[in-house]
Amino acid sequence: MADDPVMHLEKVAVERVGSVLHDIWDVHCSGSRWWAISNSLNYYAQDDFTSRDVALTFHVGLMVRIASREERPITDEAAGLLPRAWRLWEQAVESLDGAREAEDFQAVGVRLREAMVTYAGEVADDSLIPEGGDAPKAADVVGWTNLLISDQAEGPSSKQLRSYSTKLTRETWDYVNWLTHAKNAIANDAHIGVAVVSHFLSLITAMCLRAATGARSRCASCGSYRMVAGACIRCGWGDPDYVTPASRELTEEELAARLAEPCVPSSDISTFMSPDDYR
Repeated sequence: MADDPVMHLEKVAVERVGSVLHDIWDVHCSGSRWWAISNSLNYYAQDDFTSRDVALTFHVGLMVRIASREERPITDEAAGLLPRAWRLWEQAVESLDGAREAEDFQAVGVRLREAMVTYAGEVADDSLIPEGGDAPKAADVVGWTNLLISDQAEGPSSKQLRSYSTKLTRETWDYVNWLTHAKNAIANDAHIGVAVVSHFLSLITAMCLRAATGARSRCASCGSYRMVAGACIRCGWGDPDYVTPASRELTEEELAARLAEPCVPSSDISTFMSPDDYR
């Protein structure tokens, strides 16, 4: 599809499945035709999926299977704030796949502990240390995180965030250390460890992004937060002072890597029952 320019794009349906709304687009390219379905966005060749109902059902099933995996719950760009910690967390997830005995589950704990210590090294900075204070030790996850929380979530409006983040840090660190030494650990203990460290890293990432972003832009006309590119989606007001940010051009290597990735799963479906056919 990347080498086949889009000639016409039309939204043909919106369907709610559970709590998720899926938009379905009919995409005409110069030499092919596709269904584009969100959420999350994916493309399906109409040569494979002649019916949009078939495509939607396949898409929903595919998204459920993807969501069932233990993957990073944040975007690659956000994970780039703590790249080494997330990489070690992913290694812990991979080691969990083949874990069978208590020693294996303890090993997952060791990897998770290493991820948290590595995280502390990524956020450690002399600028976080208050004047006259002492720097925590290099592997002091709780110490460095408390300094980071004070720096990134300051002020009365962040009181609850500071309280929650501080408690979560201590509980997560204590749980991972327990798992590392738990001689009777079972699979569920390791899965919980993976989940709590994932949540901890996600929270810290979100907190840093929140501090970097500052107050969200609000519409001067209706007060809505639904501002996109200087325009209010709710009432249509446009910010006269909005300046379009400069976009980063992809390198030739990045572009080649994206074009090389397959984005459309093929299908050999010959029969199909839609939700309306099921009784």
